[in-house]
Amino acid sequence: MNIVLTGFMATGKTAIGRAIADKSRYRFEDTDSMIVTESGMEISEIFERYGEEYFRALERKAVEKAAQSDGTVIATGGGVVLDKRNVDALRKNGIIFNLDPDFAVIEERVGEARATRPLMKGESMEEIRERFLKRKPFYDDCDVKIRVIKGRTPASYAEEILSITEEKLK
Repeated sequence: MNIVLTGFMATGKTAIGRAIADKSRYRFEDTDSMIVTESGMEISEIFERYGEEYFRALERKAVEKAAQSDGTVIATGGGVVLDKRNVDALRKNGIIFNLDPDFAVIEERVGEARATRPLMKGESMEEIRERFLKRKPFYDDCDVKIRVIKGRTPASYAEEILSITEEKLK
């Protein structure tokens, strides 16, 4: 069984996923890192050269590969949930956790996120908020929602997620 982390950009999926792996026997896999390794390009470069549609095709392949693993915590890209095939593949052998922040958490983290996330580059805060709200129904298609708040550590989320996973596997 896998632990799958979904959520909007900058919600902490990678940091929390690594913390889960550090505290458990789960391996860690990040679908964005898988894409970078497989393509030999940074995500921003893929978007610039080939566009979002091409990126989403690479993302689908990475998700399919990650979903076939077992005993893995999988941190997904922010847009993974937009394709139902991704969600279905991840759910077959995984518990899907949505990291669900107030938009204020995203606002606080958006400065550093803009540099590495092509869909945030050059966007106003209002445009980012619109994308966040549009994606919310997709994120809500999860097994467990974890509220993301200011000041909480990745390790504390990891403990909560591992505890919930243990309960669900009983």
